[in-house]
Amino acid sequence: MKNLKITKLLISLFLGSMISTQSYATEIERYVSWDDLKNGKALIEYKSDYDDEVKYFEAEINHSRTGNQRIYFTDHSSLGNSTCSYESTIPKNSTIIFNGQAVKMLQWCKKYNDTGNFYLSMTPETDRGHSYVVNLFKIAISPIEIQFNNEKTYFPVIGFTKAWNSAGGNAI
Repeated sequence: MKNLKITKLLISLFLGSMISTQSYATEIERYVSWDDLKNGKALIEYKSDYDDEVKYFEAEINHSRTGNQRIYFTDHSSLGNSTCSYESTIPKNSTIIFNGQAVKMLQWCKKYNDTGNFYLSMTPETDRGHSYVVNLFKIAISPIEIQFNNEKTYFPVIGFTKAWNSAGGNAI
């Protein structure tokens, strides 16, 4: 019986390692909370444990083309990245994991106005996913764990609710 339990444990560990995706640890260089910027934005600067490049990940409360108040995430680290080398009008699908919950995202490659460089802009694809992310930011009392691009980092929540409530709501 003991050998059977050990065998089951080894099989589950093996299968778990085959299914899981590897995520790299990150070191936060600097974070700016929603309270600090006071413009509906927050950001982090971080480095991955596999390279020395400083990366930038930003969240912003803004309005969609249809006038709905939404949260958008921007990966400014995609500069020079082959996955974002031209402006896109049709979004691609991706996934970001917020505190262990996978959320389907729409992502666009956008061009900076003042340079020839590009960045990724993302927002939750579904209303349910959007509600989950917004509510998570509202109720969290500590930074939210975000897994994106095989990297795991933590994003500030201080001041989010005030920023969300001050952003004007859906357009009428």
